[in-house]
Amino acid sequence: MISALSSITFSVLGTPVPQGSVRAYQSRVIANNAEALASWRNDVAVTAQRHKPADWDIKAPVELKCVFVFPRPLHHFGSGKNSTKLKPLAPKHHVTTPDLDKLLRSVSDSIGDAVARVLLHNDSQICSIYATKRYATDDFLGVHITVTQLN
Repeated sequence: MISALSSITFSVLGTPVPQGSVRAYQSRVIANNAEALASWRNDVAVTAQRHKPADWDIKAPVELKCVFVFPRPLHHFGSGKNSTKLKPLAPKHHVTTPDLDKLLRSVSDSIGDAVARVLLHNDSQICSIYATKRYATDDFLGVHITVTQLN
């Protein structure tokens, strides 16, 4: 049985940005969303650094939990006096882009970046992942992240 050593939980505000879509331009490979991705990864890394305990072991194996929260599109709601009510056929689950695996990649690379090494020496230390994406039910948009060290 794996037991937990230490855990941190933090939230990053903003619309989560996926990592993974790239295109070639001449001899360079460029992310389609390079500017938004760089800003998002920086926000995740800075927030993680702010919540990192002094005794955090960046070489420990970890479990990563992420809950990505997105705004509902306006067409999920009624109109006029029903503009605050969901339509009966509005989807319950967030099944559109971005892909969950690409969202996870942006978070894991942010906390285990080769340069910053905020919470991890390398994102290969992630042994277990639990992730969901959902529509907002309150005013929060972003991601709730929990990183738990394992022994």
